[in-house]
Amino acid sequence: MNKIKVLIIGKNSLLSNCFKLKTSLRNVNYVNHKVINKIQFKKYTHIINFSVDPKIYKNNYNLINKIDLKICKKIRKLNSIYIFPSSRLVYSKSKKNIYGLNKKKIENDIIKIKKKFLILRIGNILTYDTSIRNLFISRLLRSLKSNSFVKLDISKNTYKDFITSDLFVKILDAMIKKNVVGKFNLSSNIQVKVIDIINQIIRGYGKGKVIMTKEIKRNDSFRLQNKKLKKIIKFKTSKKEILQYCFKLGRKLNA
Repeated sequence: MNKIKVLIIGKNSLLSNCFKLKTSLRNVNYVNHKVINKIQFKKYTHIINFSVDPKIYKNNYNLINKIDLKICKKIRKLNSIYIFPSSRLVYSKSKKNIYGLNKKKIENDIIKIKKKFLILRIGNILTYDTSIRNLFISRLLRSLKSNSFVKLDISKNTYKDFITSDLFVKILDAMIKKNVVGKFNLSSNIQVKVIDIINQIIRGYGKGKVIMTKEIKRNDSFRLQNKKLKKIIKFKTSKKEILQYCFKLGRKLNA
């Protein structure tokens, strides 16, 4: 394959912003998904779609803008690698999990059309974001900044598989450099309690508290296996490192 040249579609998305800040790759272009009909795709070795139709969270798959399908049809005969950030929610068997079901259908579309693809089933990403996005970390930081408290509606024993945005980009960079293809869980494979994440951010912020709601949701703990990933990409992280990162997020919130 020729010299690596990456196209990022969805230049204002959260993952796009993370990638832009941390990537070690030099030849990267960022575009809005609305201009895909004008893109000269043959110039790129890797194409990543970070854009998401908001309808994906609540609507039937047939009602959403199938951006990935449209792109894959345009590049199906090219030698490029199509990279799709999927979700750990594709493993959920709940019929109420509309987002996960839609992500799985997008995965299936990509596999049918594009020979070379990289599908990444991602755990919970930790990064600095106080926007109106309906993401765990965004809601947490926003509430702490505005109200000096964080409401918790899950058991204190609930744990998740968290990965920092720094490590996410580092792994993705390495996969691009090695021209990796296939399906992978992109995770830390470390279980960290949600309450510990929140408390570390509060410690960094210097103030705030956790308020437990009266109604507690079902325990939705999870950890993603990443043995397949680690056979190809060598990386290390730890619970301590993840919590230190959360402390820094709190410090940044107080800046």
